[in-house]
Amino acid sequence: MADKENSFGEIKKAIIGVVTLAITTAGGLFIANMEKIIGGDEDVKQEIVSDPFEQKESSKDTIVVIKKETPVVAKPEPQEKKEFEW
Repeated sequence: MADKENSFGEIKKAIIGVVTLAITTAGGLFIANMEKIIGGDEDVKQEIVSDPFEQKESSKDTIVVIKKETPVVAKPEPQEKKEFEW
């Protein structure tokens, strides 16, 4: 008897999970296509984008040079060998 209750509980949880996933997916599709479903503006707006690399010729060319100073690192002094008396 306990096995049937346990298996029915697992089936019930799986069905609830599938239904939840279906509702979430339907909501996402509704939001994505809301303009088409509700019937928004019939006018199609098109945005004209110009080529950013197409520039007018300039009369002067500018060159920017950035110099970074390299930090001076001190060299470690060699350690003297010490003899230990045991």
